[in-house]
Amino acid sequence: MDITSVQTTVFQAVTMLSTMWNELEARERNLAERETELQKMKDKQQQILSDEKQKLQAAFEQKQADFNDMIQKHQTEFQKGDKQVKLNVGGTRFTTTKQTLLNSGDNFFSAMVSSGVWQPDTQTGEFFIDRDPQFFKEILNYLRKGQI
Repeated sequence: MDITSVQTTVFQAVTMLSTMWNELEARERNLAERETELQKMKDKQQQILSDEKQKLQAAFEQKQADFNDMIQKHQTEFQKGDKQVKLNVGGTRFTTTKQTLLNSGDNFFSAMVSSGVWQPDTQTGEFFIDRDPQFFKEILNYLRKGQI
């Protein structure tokens, strides 16, 4: 092999390496640009999530405050309301006091008279309970005395 052919081969190898180097640098720049774009997209999505979280937190706190206000209102109304409660159990009428229905703590009856969810019939003023009245007298006596 003569010197000219060696120089040509070396020149071609250097040219090829230079081209590969330039392509590699171009790919690195492209990757850096993509990485920057992805970081911007990530930051934007995190900001959107943060904003949504704040909105949801504010909405939750408002609903919680509204709920607490409603509970307070119903407790106030309950304390001011009639002491007697009329119940219509399966067609049989019973009369008792709110205090009797509250004696056993949190139960169906205390929720019925204090939550504001259930309302007595507007014409009769009775709370209707769709159950067999046969043993209700015993339940009411238990609430009154704490024993059967």
